[in-house]
Amino acid sequence: MRTVTNDLGDIAYPDEICFAFNPTYIKVTDCPALSLVTTVSNGEKTFPIETRCFSHTAIINISRALQLMFDVYNIVEKRSMKVSVDVSDGTHTFTFTSIAIWGNIAPGERFNGERVIRWFKNYPMKVSIFDGASFQEIEPVTGTVATLTPWDYTFDYTFHPASAQIVTCVEDNATDGVFLRWIDRHGRLQYWLFEKGVKEIKNDDGGQELTMNYVDKKGNSFRSIKRQQYFFSETKLNLCAPNVDEAEFNMLESILTSPVIDLYHKDAGVGWEPVVIDTSTSKRKVTIMQDFEFKILLPNTNAQML
Repeated sequence: MRTVTNDLGDIAYPDEICFAFNPTYIKVTDCPALSLVTTVSNGEKTFPIETRCFSHTAIINISRALQLMFDVYNIVEKRSMKVSVDVSDGTHTFTFTSIAIWGNIAPGERFNGERVIRWFKNYPMKVSIFDGASFQEIEPVTGTVATLTPWDYTFDYTFHPASAQIVTCVEDNATDGVFLRWIDRHGRLQYWLFEKGVKEIKNDDGGQELTMNYVDKKGNSFRSIKRQQYFFSETKLNLCAPNVDEAEFNMLESILTSPVIDLYHKDAGVGWEPVVIDTSTSKRKVTIMQDFEFKILLPNTNAQML
């Protein structure tokens, strides 16, 4: 965290890069004011936060305000942004800026580090890189794609620049499978062509039982004949990435906690369609190469209704 001393007191505040889903705090000590008003803004949205001081100390959590800055209906296109934060006691104001990223990072993890990306040449995909200010989606090429400045995350929520890392692409000419993209925990778009497994369809009834006025050919009336008003079904599709190494498995695991997953329709001209991952337990073996398996829920199709 960065620190400064001014008329508001001693202030510890977020670094120039922060993740919206990590705890993001401003701590003011030796504060002479009774309360502070913190305003978080990106130029389009603004959120004020009022905090009472206790024993000349105020701790302001701006994480939720950072999350609300993002447009969840347009999150694939904009996953990082510059935010401005004002801390004021009504007389004095301290202002700082930070780059907020849609995602989170664990202590000890490296952000923007070295990666080897599987390039599925028969499907539309880009390579997500963070240039220090925002995410850029660049065309994949065989070999080195970009040289990046990574950041190491520590337990005090501080980023430390590390030595330069490279991103490389390895070609994959596979044509058949289920192609998905998702946002990983670090805000990057990831892509993978999964092998299709068993499709599971579970149906259930809905509405009411409707008594039918059924008369057979002999003129007999049967009032006990009924129809169900409607049925609906839930379709699950088993997917697998076979024989992946540890680095690929780590990347693929990020799909299990991603709320933004899209399925690509290659032949229907539909493009990307949102899907949901099935809630289940994923098992990981202690082996060098292994299969990554999971399920997705396909969108429901409206059924007939009586």
